[in-house]
Amino acid sequence: MSLPPLRIAIVGCGTAGPAAAVLLSRLGHQVVLFERADECKAVGAGFLLQPSGMGVLRELGILDEVLAHAAKVDRLHVLDSSGKTLLDLRYQELGQGIFGAGLHRPVLLHHLVKAMHAAQVDVRWGWEIVAAVRLENRWLLTSQVGFECGGFDLLIVADGARSTLRELVASGGINRGYPWGAHWFIGQNNGVFPEHELYQVVHGTRRLGGFLATGRDLSGGESLVSLFWSIKIADDAAWRTGPLDEWKAEIAAHCPKSVGLLAQITHWDQVLTARYGDVRMRRWHGDGVIVLGDAAHAMSPQLGQGVNLALADASCLAACISRHPLPQALRLYQRRRWLALRYYQFATRWLTPWFQSDHEWLTPIRHLFFGITRKIPWARRFMTRTMAGQVGSECGGAEK
Repeated sequence: MSLPPLRIAIVGCGTAGPAAAVLLSRLGHQVVLFERADECKAVGAGFLLQPSGMGVLRELGILDEVLAHAAKVDRLHVLDSSGKTLLDLRYQELGQGIFGAGLHRPVLLHHLVKAMHAAQVDVRWGWEIVAAVRLENRWLLTSQVGFECGGFDLLIVADGARSTLRELVASGGINRGYPWGAHWFIGQNNGVFPEHELYQVVHGTRRLGGFLATGRDLSGGESLVSLFWSIKIADDAAWRTGPLDEWKAEIAAHCPKSVGLLAQITHWDQVLTARYGDVRMRRWHGDGVIVLGDAAHAMSPQLGQGVNLALADASCLAACISRHPLPQALRLYQRRRWLALRYYQFATRWLTPWFQSDHEWLTPIRHLFFGITRKIPWARRFMTRTMAGQVGSECGGAEK
């Protein structure tokens, strides 16, 4: 059965939005993407692209271009501040040729925007959508300055963790911020941190440092590394009003090899603060509307799945719409994405207090638990599959 083309509005040009725009446009649908920013500009530190996300980029036809800028990551290596290994997960456990990729967000967004242009997606930069109304089975969108655009059969909400439109689904659930976040900075690696791993140092549950090789930016040049340092959000202002050297000294005390990277930071303006959200919706779709990416399921980045889940969301939605009428397609999307999204939300909420909390009493339990599990092959493999984004995914990438 041939399905009629749809007129589709997408709000948000992060990851899920442009990926969905490309895939749906290729299916013959008329897609208009609205983004409040005036230009293509990604914000955020480096991230780890997992094999699950790579499958979707391959489907989009941009995987090779993206990986050309990436650092190939073979392992997650977590040590305590004494140098003792707490966790060591290696992608090779999942088979030859399996790896992660450290990347800068602007690299991914640049190639997603190029793919949208090639797919003839109508991108409206500088459109901040503040209202959406359903009129006679069509959506009418209104921008902050009063512009209107309507006639949409489907509205895709992909405007991030602080979404202003997710309530259109009215599914209930939870939307709250985590008390912990991170300071982050991107600098030149200068050969200090291994370019093939995500290197982390922990001390108790209050101190966590991450150093992710993130390849090269769009201009090429030196190999870069992203620094993440765990903080309590309530303490952010106090840190920033104090001497920068005190902050640097604390990091160096727990990770001496970071001294050279920290020397590149001369002002607090170079250090940004990441705030994490916890968004849980009972369902992700309503009458002609669906929520994707962080807008639907923002979580702490302990498992590094945000970008990868967003890409899989887009792929799964396009697959469902390609085969079924819209109401049925949205219900099918819910069923297919339910297990993976619920699993990663649960696992993230369970894992976060072990690394970012005031519960120092968890430290010896954490050391015992991970000390045992990393010696059990099936447990270690399951943790590696979780890291690679391979748990609970029925729909995504080329798996249609």
